[in-house]
Amino acid sequence: MAPSVPRPPQPLRSALASLMGIGIGLSLTRFLPVVPSTLLNALVLAGGARISPRCHLPSRWWGLIGFATGSLIGNGWVLAAALQETQPTAHAGARLAVVLLLGCAGAVAGQSLARVSPAVSDRQPRDLLRSASGLTTGVFAALVTLTFIHSGLDVARTFSSRLSTSLTILVICLAAPGWLSHLIREQRRTASSLPHRGRTLRTEPEPETSRGTRP
Repeated sequence: MAPSVPRPPQPLRSALASLMGIGIGLSLTRFLPVVPSTLLNALVLAGGARISPRCHLPSRWWGLIGFATGSLIGNGWVLAAALQETQPTAHAGARLAVVLLLGCAGAVAGQSLARVSPAVSDRQPRDLLRSASGLTTGVFAALVTLTFIHSGLDVARTFSSRLSTSLTILVICLAAPGWLSHLIREQRRTASSLPHRGRTLRTEPEPETSRGTRP
């Protein structure tokens, strides 16, 4: 019987899965035009928000977060290159498409994360958002550092400013519709529970009083 090959520890597998996901997402969205890159990024983010509660293995969960982070960074990289246009009217239609596509993805992600309950997943939406935010910050810092090593401080400063601006735009386009859809879902859930609560209160029997009786 052949000896079993020892598997790497769980934290190491999670780290490797996130790095693989980052590489795949970055390579898929980095070299596309603005609109196809944004469309792919929107599909990855919306689909990732729907699939993530069902990823019970930590390596798969971190791989999915890495994939979404890499696609977001790659899409921001492409958008940062498009911001170099000197004419304000250049790529106006593409910029509008970016906002609309990411707004739809944010709305779908907000609805998907609002349905997550502890019975479905051990990790709640705040864990997903916190991990994705930290991983995005780390990848951003790594890219700026590599640009500094390769091209010097001035190029790294310019790259950091443009990428930071584009990522801010992408995150706002995602977060605002996502939060709005979450509020609408919560309001509908509260409104649907009020009539049921009122009927329950009205149908409760009144307690019998024993006034005037002796034990």
